[in-house]
Amino acid sequence: MAPRPLVEADLDRVAALERAVFTDPWSRRSFEELLGQPHVRGIAVDDDGRLAGYALFTVVSGEGEILNLAVDPAVRRRGLGRRLLEAILDQLRVAGTTHVFLEVRQSNHAAIQLYAGFGFRSVSLRRAYYRNPTEHAVTMALQLSPEAARKG
Repeated sequence: MAPRPLVEADLDRVAALERAVFTDPWSRRSFEELLGQPHVRGIAVDDDGRLAGYALFTVVSGEGEILNLAVDPAVRRRGLGRRLLEAILDQLRVAGTTHVFLEVRQSNHAAIQLYAGFGFRSVSLRRAYYRNPTEHAVTMALQLSPEAARKG
């Protein structure tokens, strides 16, 4: 199933997935507040009729930032993260974004590999960026081509 907009009715499930996936999870209220901001967008992907992954990203002055991307551990390795990332990049291209940034835990090799497969490159290390446990973040960046968004 194609990614769809993230809506308030999804937030209980998003918060539950957030707790299952991350050691320092965002609260439901954090998601609610973020989605209420005009520069923040959220998307979700379903599996068997149930929200199985989500992402939040920003669009500001020609730049995008991926704030959060997560897939239910029970349905990983099915391409859901890839679909979310493709949808984010498509939306950013349509918005005229030229650069995209994100931070990822240095130990999250699967995510780093996913992002690198889309052309993201490591540009810096943010020391002790994450808590619980404390860990460095790799800042990654992608320059988007001016091509039109993919159709599909």
